[in-house]
Amino acid sequence: MKHLVSTGTLLLLFSLTTFGQIEATTKEGKKVILNADGTWKYDETKYESKTSFECVDLITNSTDKVTGKVTRGSKESLIVSKDGKNGFGFYLFEGSSSIVVSATVVGAGGCINDTDKMNILFRDGTRLELINNTKFNCDGNFTLYFGGPFGKKKELEQLRTKEIETMRIWTSKSYVEEDFTPENSKAFMKSLDCLATK
Repeated sequence: MKHLVSTGTLLLLFSLTTFGQIEATTKEGKKVILNADGTWKYDETKYESKTSFECVDLITNSTDKVTGKVTRGSKESLIVSKDGKNGFGFYLFEGSSSIVVSATVVGAGGCINDTDKMNILFRDGTRLELINNTKFNCDGNFTLYFGGPFGKKKELEQLRTKEIETMRIWTSKSYVEEDFTPENSKAFMKSLDCLATK
């Protein structure tokens, strides 16, 4: 069965102000290449669903050529969407004193309040609720900070060690809810683990 993905939707999900090609993975495990000119294509290389990741698979170091500062972050956005129209695009990175989970939320309106919540159901049946750490915006940005002055060490540990089954992120109009594939869950967990351990 072919899965049609809207180029505009994919670009919205992956809007991270980068230029050039971006690799992304659909919920079905298919890789797509997004070009700067708005076109996209399926990655022609053979791809199998992964359930085991190494840090080198998920995290990259980049050096700011002006300051020389090295930062670590996701190699590519982690996309969680069953239809390519609604869902989440995650980018995880190391801040100056914290770990940052930046989510772009698509669907149910693009405005996110600073009091909106993320509800997580883990595969073991436990739950976690987190409050947006970013100011009100209509760009679909939901951001979480862990560690340093932001605390939330216990919550970070849960995200590093438990597989997510379902996530719901509230917007000013409603919410977007998506199920994570085993691959999505393991990639999210391992990315946070890699960023938390140096």
